[in-house]
Amino acid sequence: MNSRTRKLSDWLLSLFLVVGFTAVPAFAGSFDLSVQPATLTVNQGEAFSLDVSIAGVTDLYAFQFDLGFDPTVLSVTNVREGAFLATGGSTFFIPGTIDNVGGTVSNNANTLESAISGVNGSGVLVTFDFDALAAGTSQISIFNAILLDSNLSGLTPEIENGSVTVRAVPEPSSLLLLLGGLGGLLGGLMVRHGKMM
Repeated sequence: MNSRTRKLSDWLLSLFLVVGFTAVPAFAGSFDLSVQPATLTVNQGEAFSLDVSIAGVTDLYAFQFDLGFDPTVLSVTNVREGAFLATGGSTFFIPGTIDNVGGTVSNNANTLESAISGVNGSGVLVTFDFDALAAGTSQISIFNAILLDSNLSGLTPEIENGSVTVRAVPEPSSLLLLLGGLGGLLGGLMVRHGKMM
């Protein structure tokens, strides 16, 4: 990270901390911040992605949030900037810090870089890439969210969390036994059916 990027990153995080404790919400609950898709079922060992999206926002200039998940079921492999905020101009994106032991991705943040209006509408803020580690269900939770408009006033969304269910994949030997048994059953039925004719 070069010195300009580091300074901007430090400034952005400081701004979120200060504004997060002092900002008065401009719009309380008038738009959604959600995990998309809200529910997903995948197979153990599968790689997949989830988005954190925003819907119906007015004048979004910057955001920060943390994401939580069950690290015994899932692991995060990558964090990518969504396209929504960049529709308003150049951005400075900070991919969150991945903690696959504690089950968090902390300080995912993005801001427009110049004194312009924020963006309106709906779209993807951040995309998270996951690996499905083990069978089970993991809640996907958005927390510590700070969203700012172009006047650096706080915006308060309705937060909609999600969940991922991971299915166990049968081991190859079990699958072969099952297929062999089905084949034998089918063969027996065909022989019996042939004798009846």
